[in-house]
Amino acid sequence: MHSQGNTYLQTIPSILFCLFIFVLGGPVTSVAQAMPGSNPLNPWPALIREAEALGLPTQFLKEIDPEFVTVEFADLHTYAAEYHPEDHRMILNLRLSFNKAGGALAALDRMTHHDLNLLYHELLHAYLDFIFFGREADRLTPQAKHLLAFAQKQLQCHYRFIRITPIRQRKASTELRFLSDDDAWEALNETWAMFVGWAIWTKLELFPDKQTFGQWTPQHREQWGDRLAQADRQGEILGYYEPDDPVERNIARKRFLAPSHGITIQGIQLLLETILSESPDIVAKSKAIINTTRETVEKPLSCGES
Repeated sequence: MHSQGNTYLQTIPSILFCLFIFVLGGPVTSVAQAMPGSNPLNPWPALIREAEALGLPTQFLKEIDPEFVTVEFADLHTYAAEYHPEDHRMILNLRLSFNKAGGALAALDRMTHHDLNLLYHELLHAYLDFIFFGREADRLTPQAKHLLAFAQKQLQCHYRFIRITPIRQRKASTELRFLSDDDAWEALNETWAMFVGWAIWTKLELFPDKQTFGQWTPQHREQWGDRLAQADRQGEILGYYEPDDPVERNIARKRFLAPSHGITIQGIQLLLETILSESPDIVAKSKAIINTTRETVEKPLSCGES
């Protein structure tokens, strides 16, 4: 990736993958499944209109130059999507295209919750790519500047000197790693994208009625908290990276972060506020939940210390 004076991702082309694997179904024939007014060469305006109509977050999408990201479709088998930051390309599975033909993005209101989870996971990759490398810092919005500064700080420590779980199911068995620029960047990207995708999916599950989508009640807030606690304890929102060291990559294609180096409370707060545009009570509820679930987790490593 071109880095405009930054050292991240100059050593090897990096590909950010989404973990969700799907099986392609039969053909879809309804014309209503295409995004209204969608331009296959520039799907951004229609994407924003449809997301707004569904009550999904769009403010961060409006900050991305529509010409910065190229959206493509492919018959992917290993992953449901790929993001290639070196040339700002988002490749989505054909199942997310109209008629599964790869010509245009399918209508968002006909996508499954899984699909929207996946889509927002990739959109977060695009946003981070843009604020890091697509625009000069002084031209970013105050919210984007704040998120960028926090991400840069996290790359220097929290996602640099880390613990991993060599066997994902054994979260208590960890190893130490000092990550390269590329690996730290990918670890942050995947961790944050996992949370954003999870949050979109969970909110859609909690609000099946589009008429009341996002109208939080005390019951909704409790259900959100319960699901967040479960996701954090079970490692559903832990990130990973693909080692740029070929020797280690021969041992394991992916390295999953240990719970001690999962998303931070400050990271959750910023993503809920800046990306997901959630209310202060949901932010406070989420911070309180993570505070509780992390009580039994090892503390993150201090940089330079074991």
